[in-house]
Amino acid sequence: MTGFIEFLLSNPILLILLLLIVAVVLFAVIKKLLKLFTIATIAGILYVLLVKYFG
Repeated sequence: MTGFIEFLLSNPILLILLLLIVAVVLFAVIKKLLKLFTIATIAGILYVLLVKYFG
């Protein structure tokens, strides 16, 4: 593992590419989680309103 890290540090282009790939993957995961959280929040609010006014 140490050898791999030293290899990346000696080749900054590969390090930058690897960091960009990791950043894109993290961004995609966070974006999907935020979408799911937004949908769950809206569904929860609608459920509370339905129970309050029609329950």
